[in-house]
Amino acid sequence: MIEVVKEEGDLLEVALKGENPGLANLVAERLLESKGVSFAASKVDHPIIGNPHILVKAKNPRKELKAVLEALASEFKALQKEVKKDVKKSKK
Repeated sequence: MIEVVKEEGDLLEVALKGENPGLANLVAERLLESKGVSFAASKVDHPIIGNPHILVKAKNPRKELKAVLEALASEFKALQKEVKKDVKKSKK
């Protein structure tokens, strides 16, 4: 679940509840690839009990974050499909 922690002008901070820091790092990395993003980073308050956060600075940070999350969801679905196909092949 995504929770908005702070939203001030061109800065957005969200928490990824129940996710691991690897996902936050990937999202931040992809955000940095966008020309509309001037800053993106991930952080974790505590490595064991904390939720990862993503910070985005852009003209429209919500739009940028949404675009990256949708693109990653599509990539994950395609990967899942390929893995299932390969598993079926290996069982034959």
